[in-house]
Amino acid sequence: MTGRAVLTLLAGVVVLAAGMAATYLAVAAFMRVWRRAQAKGYTGPLTPAVLATSTFAGLVGWPLLVALVVRSGDGPVLTAVAVLGVAVTLAGLALAVRLVPARPVRSGRRRRPRTPFRVLGNAAVAVPPLLYVLLAFNGKPVTLAVQSMLPTAMAYVLCHAAARRADRLDAPPAADPRPAVVWIRGFGNERRLFAFRRREPDETRARPELRKVFRRPEPMAFDDYFAPAIARTLGRGHGLGNPRDYLPPEGIDRHYATDDSWREQFAELVAGSRCVIMAPGDWPELRYELRVIRELGAHRRLFVFTPPAARAGQTRRVNLLKGFPHETWADFAAALGDDSGYRVGPDPGAGAVVAFGDDGGAVVVARGAEGPEDYVAAVVRHLAEAEEGAPPE
Repeated sequence: MTGRAVLTLLAGVVVLAAGMAATYLAVAAFMRVWRRAQAKGYTGPLTPAVLATSTFAGLVGWPLLVALVVRSGDGPVLTAVAVLGVAVTLAGLALAVRLVPARPVRSGRRRRPRTPFRVLGNAAVAVPPLLYVLLAFNGKPVTLAVQSMLPTAMAYVLCHAAARRADRLDAPPAADPRPAVVWIRGFGNERRLFAFRRREPDETRARPELRKVFRRPEPMAFDDYFAPAIARTLGRGHGLGNPRDYLPPEGIDRHYATDDSWREQFAELVAGSRCVIMAPGDWPELRYELRVIRELGAHRRLFVFTPPAARAGQTRRVNLLKGFPHETWADFAAALGDDSGYRVGPDPGAGAVVAFGDDGGAVVVARGAEGPEDYVAAVVRHLAEAEEGAPPE
């Protein structure tokens, strides 16, 4: 291999790496803008459509403008302009989202969204055959109709999944005589990934779109990851819902309280719960919620789960891509402070289940948990020992 060939190969590798890095940064920036828009109340399906369309327009529009105005067909020039165009577009979208006023927070009983999800999904799958007939009738190539099958099928799946989530707003909660397992978190952290897990048969039966797509372990948020194991062994997962939700997320049941009553309803949930679970993190209401838990004496059945070691690095990278900064045990301890009534102690490591004693001191009841069943088993064991008056492990 000649020196020129080696240089060409190295240049190709550098260009590929730079392209991948630029793509990663662009996606991460887009997700941060989207999350910022969601935090201000723009949670409907129109928001991501507008942001994605604007970003795509920046990717295509700027090189097209240069090609038309400057009359340049130079590939590297157009590529550089495309990269610059996306950066400028994302910066403009970030500025627009920053300046747009926040929408009023919904309160009280959630209303079903007006979007006709099932109608839109059924209309999407009707597009390819109609387009095929139209093109064939006019003697045109039917390639476009065939190419439209995949995106319309995806639109069908997404629309019907959204319709099922909307149905949960009208459905009564599942009957379960066991006390609830309360999950606490910051609303901004709901979609933060916790770990990888393979979907169970019952989940794919209730959500058919997952059968073909997710046959391997997939990254899941905290409630998705633990919901089946908790429902089998402990009780029905429950928590307060984000008042800005357009649709209730999958996972645990959510109760949407009014602005002036959420504190009372949170205290009622905790007082009647079997236990309270959470992942370490930092959010505005953290100190208030943990103070309520301690005042009710429920801190002895509060459990903090740290993510398992398996694929932890990949989970962190995906979270960064989604716009979630990495949070450590030290960040959690700093957010609580020294006057919170809790002493969380040093980092217990990956896959840990941390409980708290009467004095608020942390007690590590399990380490090295690899799956949701390991965490839940440690909780069940510790609750049984506490009920029998046995000292914790």
